[in-house]
Amino acid sequence: MANSVGQVGVILLLIVSLVLAGDFHFPDKAQLELSDVLNKNCGDTIFMDRVRPPESRLQETPWLALFYYPEDAVHFCHGTLITTSHVLTTAVCASNMVPNESEVSLGEYDLGTDQDCEETKCSDATVRRRVQQVFSHQGYNQDSFENDIAIVQLDREVALSDSIKPICLPLLKFDVGKVNLPFVYNTLWTSKPRPQQYWMRYVELEACRAQIGHKIDLNEGQICAGSYTNQIIEMVGGAGSALEVEYHDRFYQVAMLSIGLLDAEPGTPYVYVDIPRYIKWIHGTVKNSTEAEN
Repeated sequence: MANSVGQVGVILLLIVSLVLAGDFHFPDKAQLELSDVLNKNCGDTIFMDRVRPPESRLQETPWLALFYYPEDAVHFCHGTLITTSHVLTTAVCASNMVPNESEVSLGEYDLGTDQDCEETKCSDATVRRRVQQVFSHQGYNQDSFENDIAIVQLDREVALSDSIKPICLPLLKFDVGKVNLPFVYNTLWTSKPRPQQYWMRYVELEACRAQIGHKIDLNEGQICAGSYTNQIIEMVGGAGSALEVEYHDRFYQVAMLSIGLLDAEPGTPYVYVDIPRYIKWIHGTVKNSTEAEN
């Protein structure tokens, strides 16, 4: 109860401060305008279905990114585009990247084709960028996976299109998994050539600790989610993929896949980075890197 009261107090304080500044924002407007570097042209696709098919449709998730080693045909990690020159991923993934060598692929859909088409519609060609800089959270712990978050700055901006767009991030936290936001999905490439969309459910932290606490200590900033249908998700290369929710006709990334136990039983939760807890860090890192670039 105290925690929820505290969250409400923070939101009310924020709204009061905006009113005093003569610039009141309703929550939807605030999600898009409280940051001068995040949530620009974000979270918009041609599909707004709250219930998604198991396999992603062409241009359904245009913020998905894949990381490659030079000359490798198989990706080693996922990420999400959050600005025209920044990709959000995990610190574990970032630790394997080499600036000016590792590559980011955007606009991917079917990994088995050069150009992606469905019926009479085709997407633009995929775009490759090199990793220019990597900013990992200063508190990242490789043993506990605490603060497993990083931002990758691309060597050049990408042009936005129906196939390449940034995802929105929750600048004001909203409750996911409740009656009004029950459909949360983790979309990622597995062994199949097209992204698979897994309907997920939140798992309370104590329940998660009871199931996997003997293998990893869960800390602040980590949350858990499991397959709604108790599927086992292929985790290899899936780190950095987004837990997404549709909110008022835009898609927001509320969490990021950190680790999954390879020997997990069906129904075992996966560990995610709680994005709202890191919004200040994400905003500051993107802003500082953009100002340094200019």
